[in-house]
Amino acid sequence: MNRTSRFNRYPAQIVPPGQRIVRSVIAVWLCMLVYVVRGMHGEPFYSIIAALQCVQPYSSNMISEGRDRIIGTLIGAFWGSVILFAELLPVGGSFRTTVVFYLLLGIFSGLVIYSTVLLGIPQYALFSTVVFLGIAMYHIEDSNPYIHVYYRTLETIIGVGVAIVINSLHFPRVYDRSTLFVSGIDSVLFHEDRKLSRYTKVELNRFLDKGMKYTVSTRQTPATVREILSDINLKLPIIAMDGAVLYDLHTMKYVRTIKMDPELVTLVSDYLHEHCIPFFVNTVQDHLLVIYFKDYKELILEEVKDAHHDTVQQHIQEEHAPSVSSYTSMARLYRKKRISPYRNYVRTNAEITHNVIYLLVIDKEENIDRLHASLMEQPWASRIRVNFDTFDCEEGEKLMRIYAADATRAAMLAHLQKYVGAPQTVTFGGDPGECDVLIEDAGHNRMVKALKKRFSPIDLRGWKNIIHL
Repeated sequence: MNRTSRFNRYPAQIVPPGQRIVRSVIAVWLCMLVYVVRGMHGEPFYSIIAALQCVQPYSSNMISEGRDRIIGTLIGAFWGSVILFAELLPVGGSFRTTVVFYLLLGIFSGLVIYSTVLLGIPQYALFSTVVFLGIAMYHIEDSNPYIHVYYRTLETIIGVGVAIVINSLHFPRVYDRSTLFVSGIDSVLFHEDRKLSRYTKVELNRFLDKGMKYTVSTRQTPATVREILSDINLKLPIIAMDGAVLYDLHTMKYVRTIKMDPELVTLVSDYLHEHCIPFFVNTVQDHLLVIYFKDYKELILEEVKDAHHDTVQQHIQEEHAPSVSSYTSMARLYRKKRISPYRNYVRTNAEITHNVIYLLVIDKEENIDRLHASLMEQPWASRIRVNFDTFDCEEGEKLMRIYAADATRAAMLAHLQKYVGAPQTVTFGGDPGECDVLIEDAGHNRMVKALKKRFSPIDLRGWKNIIHL
């Protein structure tokens, strides 16, 4: 048996029950308690269903869910009452066996659905129809069918009320709204699949709604952050491109950029050209990410050909023919990224030296390692900083980004701290020695749980926060 980390207390397939499950259990108990207190009169099944539907991750969702749930019930109950009244029209026989009943059943179902559309809650069309059909099909011949309509409506209101009570009760917590919390993304919020768990989404958004100063610091571009963190309501600018830029996701503007000196860009570009290494030049112009690449006879735009060795040899007649493996990797990465609305790719033979944030090279891992070693031997090596990445790479590939030496996450974090007026910062990351809180494994929502302990610890001084919506 493999030895697990001291943090890995639960198997990969089993996670402990979350707050919503616990709150749902309590909601069922309370609904049954209300039923007992009422002398066991009523139909608690419906109050339990309403309560379970209205126990939501966010309080705002719970209020709107409960309101719509009641409206949906009233719609179904109203049309159910109308068809109950219509039952008085036939003389003799069972109304449920008449052709008129069948016709009315279909017509009224349509009216129920149309009513939800008119009231702006079409998502409750099915639920309202179920309420209506339950009344029309199974209680229309009761001795007093209106009793069921009454109980159905009352039970729904009780269930919604129970859910509001449950969602309004919290542990006493104090909130640290002054500290700036910053976390990495890759291998911190999630693993290689780049998928946030529902728990992470709910908790992070809850913290942000409570006023937490939180953002992310990543080597990825703002475009990538937009794509993978679209469900997180980040309010502060993000540190992106490994500290080279500070980007506001709401205004879609670069608050601060650390660009490479044009002379340095020329030195690095000439070196890569001499070694036949194709590369992307990532620039920021008028708050847009513009990515340039050399025009290798437009082969990089071909969607059918895959830049095989013979294709490259046959069609590329440049002064410095590119490395086949590097060009193949570059073409594949381009095809994958070019569809993003946040990236602007431009092919050109002009030398791009201004507004450059970094140069990107992708190739087989051993080739990148050799290239890096050679770069570090150049007389201008102290003026650059490089990082490596394997995300968006295929097996055996590696990315290398080349920045200005002073473009660092630490420098940009210091600027962001002053920008938001935070007296202190707490960073979460996966690299020992480079963060305040080390997240050794991104599994089981460890980063968010560690963040929660620091932002909202349980403390009796937070007694005022026990009851709130």
